[in-house]
Amino acid sequence: MILQSGDTRDSTRQALSPDTVPMPLPCPEVIDAASKREPLDVRAQRLFASLPYAYRLSVTRQRFPHVLNRIAAEWGAPKRFLELMDELLIDRRGNREGFPFDSVLELTRLREYYLDEVQVGLRKRLEARRSPW
Repeated sequence: MILQSGDTRDSTRQALSPDTVPMPLPCPEVIDAASKREPLDVRAQRLFASLPYAYRLSVTRQRFPHVLNRIAAEWGAPKRFLELMDELLIDRRGNREGFPFDSVLELTRLREYYLDEVQVGLRKRLEARRSPW
């Protein structure tokens, strides 16, 4: 989705809402090196099962189970969770290939869900810190 210059964060949130974003198609059977090395651990399985269907990381779970393991490990620590999400979604080293679009969409939606539903009020506290007023 391309946002026009007049669009706001609200329109971004609306565009990412489960009502307006179609669920990704099932991922083809792709087995990468990471999925062979690290299976989904129990904590990640529990987190996946507890998430509302619209926020489950289905594609990410299938193709990058180690990522879901890391997310589950930081789920209860908001600061570390948000740092991890930034690390996953923003390339600060300049040498990463990045995730497929379906995974980026899932991760972005999960981050928004976490800020709005899991850690209620966290978004407002973060925005208040950034605002000079």
